[in-house]
Amino acid sequence: MKVAKLRVWLPAVILVLGAVFVFWMNQAFTNSAAMRDIFCGTSSSGEVLGPVAPGSPNSLAARGELAGRISMLIFSIITVMQFLAFGVAYVVVDGIRRSPDGCKLKLRKLENADIFFDVPLYVGLFGTVSAFLVMTFSPQSSRLIAYSSTLIGIIFSLILRLAMLWPLRQKLLCGNEIGECGK
Repeated sequence: MKVAKLRVWLPAVILVLGAVFVFWMNQAFTNSAAMRDIFCGTSSSGEVLGPVAPGSPNSLAARGELAGRISMLIFSIITVMQFLAFGVAYVVVDGIRRSPDGCKLKLRKLENADIFFDVPLYVGLFGTVSAFLVMTFSPQSSRLIAYSSTLIGIIFSLILRLAMLWPLRQKLLCGNEIGECGK
């Protein structure tokens, strides 16, 4: 019963917190020049190509800000996806750990669940590919998306493997050797 609740509540909590994070990032982008500079780069706000009326959406600054906002949203969504992938992997491993099955079956289930430890890497790769699409509009923010999504994916995958997978496998292997499986 607890596992079923965890399977529902943890991803739901992550999604709600993710929505708050995206909203907060959008507000910070709107209200903070430093945040805009991270995604848009520092630029002189008056530069335009050709004759353009002041305040026109065709100015380079307005186009750069739109590209920066899109980049910020992509970055935020990819970060939320990373946390969601981490939460799903946690729920899967916790379900295996708490199951009443024997050590051999738990070890086989862990082998089968190996894909969940790579999902953060795939999300990071998705972020890198997304950054290449953004590169035509905003080279600075595309580098930020590519590097940060890949870095977060590597870190989350390492945490999942080193802090969750390895200790559980060790426990199951030791329990399997001595004929008992700690539940």
